[in-house]
Amino acid sequence: MESTRSHTFTRSELNIRPALPEDRAALETIASQIWEGADYLPRVLDEWFNDLFGGFYVATYREQVIGVAKLTRFGENEWWMEGLRVDPAYQGFGISRILHHFVLNQLRQMGQGVVRFSTASDNVPVHKLAQETGFERAAAYSLYIADPLDEPVQGLRLLGPDDLPRIRAWLENSPHYFQTQRSFEWDWSFYFLTDERLSERLAAGLVYGWQDLHGLLIINPLGEDRWPEITVLKVAYLDAGNNDLAALALDVRRLAMTLNRSEMVRIKSLDQPERSAALEQAGYHLDWDEQTWLYTRDISLTLNAEVHTEDLLPTNQGP
Repeated sequence: MESTRSHTFTRSELNIRPALPEDRAALETIASQIWEGADYLPRVLDEWFNDLFGGFYVATYREQVIGVAKLTRFGENEWWMEGLRVDPAYQGFGISRILHHFVLNQLRQMGQGVVRFSTASDNVPVHKLAQETGFERAAAYSLYIADPLDEPVQGLRLLGPDDLPRIRAWLENSPHYFQTQRSFEWDWSFYFLTDERLSERLAAGLVYGWQDLHGLLIINPLGEDRWPEITVLKVAYLDAGNNDLAALALDVRRLAMTLNRSEMVRIKSLDQPERSAALEQAGYHLDWDEQTWLYTRDISLTLNAEVHTEDLLPTNQGP
């Protein structure tokens, strides 16, 4: 419906449906306008189109794709919301909110357990959505980076599948493990560190013990991330006592060079003064002024996350 001052459209004119392969060009166009064209979305489209266990949705206005959202099943009772994007020409008019509520409504019908997502600390609209739909901020992470060191590794030793029982016992006695919501991080996603995932990473050579097992390092697969052209060692999980953390973090810089990850070491570290001090002592520095915030909630509590029919605000950028 048009007015003399601007173009408007109502909720009834907005359609949400499963994403289709023929939406690729529109989705790539939206992504090209986000994060200065460095959005990871184009890299994961094939994976998301072929996901049989979650949901991949687009919002359309007069058959034009103007928004997108993804629901991913990480494991039994473990769900992840991601990929919430709106065409800049339609931002600020409630479309993100409708997509967010829609995904939660879909999840309420298909799943149980816990649903989580992460976002930047300066993403105020998403923080409001989280509060509106009963999410709690579970943790805050700061991004640290450091240059690799061309020196022999000193205290890190590769662990194998036979080490699983004692790693599990060590984790269950680690305060940091529970402060991180029993999770590790990989490209903005946080996964529960289950025995199955730990076994996979042990078999893949991604788990290291520090001074036998006075600390634990888990790295992410090399060359399998969303920005594969960057030779970065991405730390998934870093844990040690305060007296060992700086030395462990320093040895990670040596390990990076050994693994031919010569550009940098990158870690999203739980925002705690003692951890920040240890990383800085080991030669790391903040690479981002903002933080990554992890939100969580029980799916059973999403009963009030309804999508309501409502008028969207007027937009001066007409259809």
